[in-house]
Amino acid sequence: MSFLTPLYILGALAIAAPIVFHLIRRTPKGEVPFSSLMFLSPTPPKLTRRSRLENWPLLLLRALALLLLALAFGRPFLRQAARLDAGEAADRRVVVLLDTSASMRRGDLWERARRLADEAIGETRPGDRLAVLAFDDATRPLLSFDESGTLDPSRRLAVARSRLDELRPTWRATDLGQALLDAVAAFEDEARGDDLAGEVPRRIVLVSDLQRGARLDAIGDVEWPADVRVELRTVSDPSGNAGLQRLATPTVPTADAEQDDAIRVRVSNEGGSPGERFRVGWAEGDERPTDVSVPPGESRVVRVARPGGGTGGALILEGDPSEFDNVVYIADAPVVPETLLFLGDDALDDPEALLYYVARAFEDLPGREVRVRAVRAGEALAIETEQAVPLVVVADDPGEEAVARLSRFARDGGTVLGVLASADHAGTIEAIGGLTLGDVEEARVDPDAMLGEIDFGHPLFAPMAGPQYNDFTNVRFWHYRRIDEESLGDGRVVARFEGGTPAVVEWPMGRGRLVVLASSWGPGDSQLARSSKFVPLMTSLLDRGAEDEFDAGGLTVGDRIPVPEGDGERVVRTPGGSDVVLSAGTDEFSGAEVPGVYAVEGPDGPRRFAVNLDPAEGRTDPLEVAALEQLGVRMAGREADEADEAEARRQLMNAELERRQKLWRWGVVAAIGILIVETWLAGRFARPRPARAEAVAS
Repeated sequence: MSFLTPLYILGALAIAAPIVFHLIRRTPKGEVPFSSLMFLSPTPPKLTRRSRLENWPLLLLRALALLLLALAFGRPFLRQAARLDAGEAADRRVVVLLDTSASMRRGDLWERARRLADEAIGETRPGDRLAVLAFDDATRPLLSFDESGTLDPSRRLAVARSRLDELRPTWRATDLGQALLDAVAAFEDEARGDDLAGEVPRRIVLVSDLQRGARLDAIGDVEWPADVRVELRTVSDPSGNAGLQRLATPTVPTADAEQDDAIRVRVSNEGGSPGERFRVGWAEGDERPTDVSVPPGESRVVRVARPGGGTGGALILEGDPSEFDNVVYIADAPVVPETLLFLGDDALDDPEALLYYVARAFEDLPGREVRVRAVRAGEALAIETEQAVPLVVVADDPGEEAVARLSRFARDGGTVLGVLASADHAGTIEAIGGLTLGDVEEARVDPDAMLGEIDFGHPLFAPMAGPQYNDFTNVRFWHYRRIDEESLGDGRVVARFEGGTPAVVEWPMGRGRLVVLASSWGPGDSQLARSSKFVPLMTSLLDRGAEDEFDAGGLTVGDRIPVPEGDGERVVRTPGGSDVVLSAGTDEFSGAEVPGVYAVEGPDGPRRFAVNLDPAEGRTDPLEVAALEQLGVRMAGREADEADEAEARRQLMNAELERRQKLWRWGVVAAIGILIVETWLAGRFARPRPARAEAVAS
């Protein structure tokens, strides 16, 4: 006989208690006075210690009951009584996790990975419980534990293999961390209600190229289960890889307008790549490709001129044997002329005036065509649409009619910038926004002031949030107007001067906004216009008025893409030429599953947008296994792990035998029966004997 929990047998030592109780020293109890003994001298009673055990039947019954209870808690089982096959017992829990991300399109990686997954499925035993999951940037089940449990072993293998044959790699990125957590979650869901769940070996068979671009951040937030092992079955491509990625267009113009208009791309060459000479050029057109030399393990930024008369197309990297990430699709919106209205009497050529700097801030702005138009006092204020005129700068009193028009313009989605060039301008700004600025007065500055607090999370300053741009210490103010913060209402303070006084405040107005600057950029007030912050700040103001719900920049495969507002159904044309109909009220498109140029119907005609491969997929150098271990993932394959698994299997077989035999129940039943007999017998011994009672009476 063996025991599943042998330490409980130590409870059998409790049988010493009845023996001790039976050997306890007996002392006389109480006194009975007799009148005939009153003339005799008392003699002290002799104390005796029990030298022998009495009531042997009771002692044996009590000891036997305790022994049976101890044996029952030890959960006994007979190894010879039931032969348990490995195929009959609930053995391991196995999840086959197959990588279907875009990097698996290299060479013959996919076919090799599918064969490895097929082998892992074929290695499962009849008693195993199997699940098959596929993952890229999301995890999807091919065969769940629930479905697998309803199939007999031969049918289960056939179903798993047939679904594996139907699988193909996608164009999505790799979220390995979340996929591993999803596999652990599948174990946890399957274990609910299973008494042996904590004793069954659990293993994840990961089939992947294990490339460096895979995301792992999800694992860092979770403690990895101690009993879950990950077995790696990796595939690799020795031919190396080079990738192409588009970079953002600079918002600040340089001295070379032609270079500003060019498209910037990064060519990255992985460390194992055999070549270093590449060419970047357009798929269509007569432009000559650009030669670039990139040593293995490095990257280079290349500027490529736009195709003549076009806004984009497909840029191709030549010279790389792995072609899956060698194309970047570009579909920039055509440049739409925009107009900035400046309300004031400033002269255009006066370097001391505000208009002088505004007019020059938007010259040669990359990707934009902005015209600055001055509106003098008394002139009619004509605003076509909020899209054509995204920003109006108010530097003087434009008159009552213009104030009413500016208020409507802001509520319809435009941006009004009110410049407090003097305290007298406060009334105009209050009339436009229907608000109060309190007592506006000139601040005392000695000798100058700086911006002491800036909200870089606000869209106005977000483009300058980087460490190389967020230093405003060179922008000095000699004059500014003090605004009463308690009277701002729902205004949001975006920036403050050193003393805490509001410097930039924004009020929401309908679909637009009113922004107030408590100083000006004129040389008499500050250094703002002559600093490197002026152009980005004015560009942010312009962007606030030209905000479009259709954001088509930086899209990757699998993104949910907001679409322009429209009435009724809308149609999205995919790169393959098929049409996807969006029902009325749908505000996003979630079917971008391949890289390419898409087009969606909008109120102003078709809007084209480019969807590209996630650049991280091009980082194909192998990921170090140590990176997973540092995050707590327990890897399989070591001798210690194999010994642990063998011990776990032995314990599992013992637990299954004990669960089938349930010998502990008979031990408990026998102990209860013995205690019943012991109770009856103790009652019999406790009754007084009639003969002795008569003798005492006589």
